[in-house]
Parts: sequence; structure tokens; C-alpha cells
Amino acid sequence: MANSNILLQVSFTFFAAFLSVYYSGKGHLINRFVSEIIHGKSGCCPVPDVGNVTLHYFTLRERAEAIRFLLEDSQIPYKEINFNDESWPAQKAWGLESGLYTFGQVPAISTSTGVNLVQSHVILRYLGRSVGLDCDCDELHVCDTLAAGVEDFHAALSRLIWDEDFSLEQRDAYMNKTMPMWLSYFEKLAPSLANLETAFFLGDRLTWVDFLVFYVLENNVEFCQHSFGNNKVLVVDALEKFPKLAHFYRLMSKRPRLSKYIRSKRRIPFTVPYIPKQLRAVNA
Repeated sequence: MANSNILLQVSFTFFAAFLSVYYSGKGHLINRFVSEIIHGKSGCCPVPDVGNVTLHYFTLRERAEAIRFLLEDSQIPYKEINFNDESWPAQKAWGLESGLYTFGQVPAISTSTGVNLVQSHVILRYLGRSVGLDCDCDELHVCDTLAAGVEDFHAALSRLIWDEDFSLEQRDAYMNKTMPMWLSYFEKLAPSLANLETAFFLGDRLTWVDFLVFYVLENNVEFCQHSFGNNKVLVVDALEKFPKLAHFYRLMSKRPRLSKYIRSKRRIPFTVPYIPKQLRAVNA
């Protein structure tokens, strides 16, 4: 009887503590704890390991690079099927026929566990879910907001560099107005400088969104350092006036596996498709 009473008291105390935490507005901490016990992975909705991944994309960084970052950093085995403008029509026809390229677009992935996915953010999040890098359930809206913001920021630079009439005036307008505007938005959302070693966008834990933000920052850093082979073209430090983003950028750059990939010869070089029209005669 005494043992039964003790067990009852312990159970009651545990249940009361559970309710206290749950109704204090910190129920998500319990959900996170239970999910990690069940799945052995962090994040809102973990999925099984994906096995080996085949990534389909052009011989470009662009929309596949954040995916490569996560694959490299998480040590997910992968290979690539790359193509260019000339080989794309045949590859697209194959992708549509096979059903892999759902919307006739890439990136796309197939895995040894039978998962086929398209759309860069969908791929990135699913891979994140497979390795415990999904966002927590109570922060999914924050992740979606950041991802949508990155998409708009990325589109602003893509429209510029893929314009056949790309000019130095357009470059200057982007670097002096459009880019600082977007960087200022992300600076407000960036992690505090107080967290020197865990400065991630969702607190103290790395998520798939960090790779997405890191890519768009790196893309702008490299664009601002690209002189088109002309020493009269001004190059600038894109993150000089944004200390929190600069710190996040350095932190991500120093991650051992990511750093190794960034410095590797197998990485596709940064390119700007069109030379500003004022320089075309000079470089011809």
C-alpha cells in the first residue's frame, strides 16, 4: 500500500508539472522533447534517412547550391546529373516522361529510398527533416517567412544578372539600393552577436533555413566582388554595414565540412552570365 501511494504521488506530481509547463505557454518544449525521443531527430516532422541522393541540375550554383550545402554539411551521400542549355531539351523530355521533373523544372532529386522531389525549398526542407534540421513546430511560420524572403531577394539578383542588357548602371543601382534594402530586412531578423558560436536564425540550433540564407548572402558577396576582369569596376564588401549578417556568414563559412566544400575544386565556380554591355567591347 505504501509503495502504491508513493507511485501515485509521483505520478500526480509529474502530471501536475506537465500541465504547469504546458499551460505556461511552453508546451512546444514538451512536444519537441517527445518528438526527439520518438524519432531520434530534432524538428517538427522528422522523416527516415534518404540514403543516397541524385541531384539533377544545370552546371550552375543557383537554386541547387543551398541543397548542396546541406548535403555536404550533413554528409548525405550524393551524385549529380548536370546539363547545359544545349543538353537541357533532351534531359527535360526524359524528366517529364519519367515523371521526375513534375513541372518540367529543376532542381530535382531522387533517392535510393524511393523519394522523388522537385522545387528547391521542398527538397531542402525534406532533406533537413531527414537529418534533424527541420524547424520546430512552433517556428514553422518563421522558417516559411525567411524562405519566402530569400526567394524574393534571390529573384532580385537573378533578374539582374540574367538580363541580356545588363549594364554597369544596373549593377550600381542594385548594389546601392536593392541589395542594402534586402540586407537590412535580414539584419533585423539575424541572430544576436551575443551568441558567438550558435548564431543561427532559429536560435541555438542549425536548420535547413540557415543554408538558404547563407547561400543568398554568399551570392551577393561574390557578386559585389566580381570585377568582370576589369580593374576599373569597383568591388565592395556587401556585408560591411550589416554586422549580424556578417557574423552569421563567417560562422557558416567556418563549419568544417561546409568550408571544405566551398574551397574544393569540384565546386562549380560563381558566374555572371552576361558581361555589362559597356565592357563587352573592351573584353571582346
